[in-house]
Amino acid sequence: MKLALAALVYLVIALVLGLGILLLVAGKPWPLIIAFLIYVVAFGRTCCLSQH
Repeated sequence: MKLALAALVYLVIALVLGLGILLLVAGKPWPLIIAFLIYVVAFGRTCCLSQH
């Protein structure tokens, strides 16, 4: 179940980043900046923290 949830979260983040790139082309950089910051925080919380 954790693998399926992780895959779903990864797909959602990928879609949000892709949408941010499309909006960046339209001249709106803020959605991409916010999505990138959320991605960095999520990655840091799930991958880089120790599992103690």
